[in-house]
Amino acid sequence: MGTWGSGPFDSDTAEDFLDEMEERSAPRRLEVVEHTFRTAIEAGGNSTSSVLPEEVVAAAAVVAANVPTGRSLPWNEEYPSVTEWLAKPVAPLLAASAIQALELTVPTGGWFWRSWVDADEREEAQAAINSLRAALLRVSEGGSR
Repeated sequence: MGTWGSGPFDSDTAEDFLDEMEERSAPRRLEVVEHTFRTAIEAGGNSTSSVLPEEVVAAAAVVAANVPTGRSLPWNEEYPSVTEWLAKPVAPLLAASAIQALELTVPTGGWFWRSWVDADEREEAQAAINSLRAALLRVSEGGSR
């Protein structure tokens, strides 16, 4: 697996996920995102080949890109069409599932964080995921959609 940056789409796994999503309709994209989160949640934070942390992060970034507070996230500039991939408004339950999947898949101190060699890039990745969570949290709590 290649990772070239700290953004949610900056890995081969995330790129593969985006390529798969790009070929689908909005309803099918929603199904893929929901399946990704459900699989991660059902795994309960245990490593599974069914869904990788990079896929969960990418799926959460797709959801965040489709909420008003997430549209200005910096990685959307490189992938502007992502902001139109899901029907609006994004359901609070979907945002809550994204947050739960992130918490289980990339917990503080987990192997995902230990896999970063460069401390600065690790901090940048943490900041990116914190931005995702913040955008998703507003929706999951019934705020701005």
